[in-house]
Amino acid sequence: MKVLKQSPSLKAKFKQNINRKVSSQREEASQAWGGGFLGMIGAGVFEFKQIRNQVKGSLGENLIALLLMTFPDNWVLFKNALIPAISGSLTEIDLLVIGNRGIFLIEVKTWKGSLAANQDNWKRREGSQWVPVSNSPTSQSLYHQQMFQRWIFSEIPDLPTDCITAPVVFPIAKWVGAKNCSVPVLTSMTDLISMISKSPAYLTDEQVFRISKHIQEYELSPLSKPQPQPQPETKPKPKPRNSQPEPEPETEPETEPKPKPKPKPKPKPKPRLKKDM
Repeated sequence: MKVLKQSPSLKAKFKQNINRKVSSQREEASQAWGGGFLGMIGAGVFEFKQIRNQVKGSLGENLIALLLMTFPDNWVLFKNALIPAISGSLTEIDLLVIGNRGIFLIEVKTWKGSLAANQDNWKRREGSQWVPVSNSPTSQSLYHQQMFQRWIFSEIPDLPTDCITAPVVFPIAKWVGAKNCSVPVLTSMTDLISMISKSPAYLTDEQVFRISKHIQEYELSPLSKPQPQPQPETKPKPKPRNSQPEPEPETEPETEPKPKPKPKPKPKPKPRLKKDM
């Protein structure tokens, strides 16, 4: 099995979003402890839990990834794969496997103790009580499946509709009882390997390559910045036929005043002739 990686710029973009979310949660933890000095202690406790969960999760994912290396060389594995989600955001899949037996979006949960689920509603045993779990791992995995299916089918429409599986694996839990969940729930790494091996053949080698290429090159930054497209020239709008042009303001030319015409001389009256008496 080959291990492929996605674009570093894509990883950096996702990390920025995660850092903003973690910063907001750290502030909430500080305020919950009352702020000030106690708030600093609360933020420190939050940071410790974050680091502990990341270390545990990475160990579980790396161990399963090591076992997946037993599959053929034409199979492909992505660790912490990023795929497009709604509203232009990204969602992360712990282990994404592509092979002839299908596409597997694997969610790894390194939870300890006893867990129970019914119809994607999870509870954890704490002492003698069962406490509800806020983030349902099977609902999360179902969301990954829906988002990936929506995206990859738009890129490669000729894929089989039932080639995608999104199992949740609990490799170190003491006991897991799950029924009527939306995705497969597995309690060991060997169960995962067995499920993949027994799946029917869905994909050809060419389809495996195309799917892997789309995942690997998703949102790759180009080597050169794209040149802006030239804007079309805007032509002046023709004037309506019925509209009359606006009259220009009349300006009288500066000319010398015309001389007044001379009055015509009145004709002299003719003398009257005297008649003879």
